[in-house]
Amino acid sequence: MGALPPTAMKAFDAKDMGAMAPQAFAGMGAQQVQALPPTAIAGMGAQQLGALPPAAFAAMGVQQIQALPPAALAGMTQQQIGALPPAAMKTFDAKDMGALPPAALAGMKTTQIQQLPPAAMAGLGAQQLGALPPAAFAAMGVQQLQALPSQAFAGMTPQQVGSLPPTAMKAFGANDLGAMAPEAFAGMKTAQIQQLPPAAIAGIGAQQLGALPPAAFAAMGVQQIQALPSAAFAGMT
Repeated sequence: MGALPPTAMKAFDAKDMGAMAPQAFAGMGAQQVQALPPTAIAGMGAQQLGALPPAAFAAMGVQQIQALPPAALAGMTQQQIGALPPAAMKTFDAKDMGALPPAALAGMKTTQIQQLPPAAMAGLGAQQLGALPPAAFAAMGVQQLQALPSQAFAGMTPQQVGSLPPTAMKAFGANDLGAMAPEAFAGMKTAQIQQLPPAAIAGIGAQQLGALPPAAFAAMGVQQIQALPSAAFAGMT
């Protein structure tokens, strides 16, 4: 495969690509990938995509990435994601994000996540969200956080929570906080909890409240404490 001139790649179609062994893709170069028609890219599967060298994968254009079937994205690696130019992230949608393996998301960078459309965030699950590096997670904007499905918050880690700028907490709703694991609350800081809307506080349960650092709990305002459900007070320490 590596011996083919880039111009020869224009002859491939989806059936051709789908029939190729994954190890053949490992020999593909950046210029060869760039010459592949988007209609041919549509024939790639997960193992084939995962075999592409990161530099070759990063050379794909917008139309080529859009042509990839979501099932193929399940083969993406951490190194491939990390190699993508930030502008390429604008081509991802919810189905694409939902197909990505958690291990791949661990390679996402701050500048990349900032380019993801909020609508794409809606496809993330708990394991995927939990795999994001804290710095990348903290780079999410309010609209991106609001687009996350509530069940995805179950994957949040203390490190991710602690990395969020306080103003980002305004994006949380009651269902979001209710889905978060108690250990994630252990990472919450004073300045963060002060920014949580009282309506969001209403989603906190006993184990979650009990996991809050004392300093963060003490920073709650009157309206926030009034918004806590009575059942949550069973977790106070």
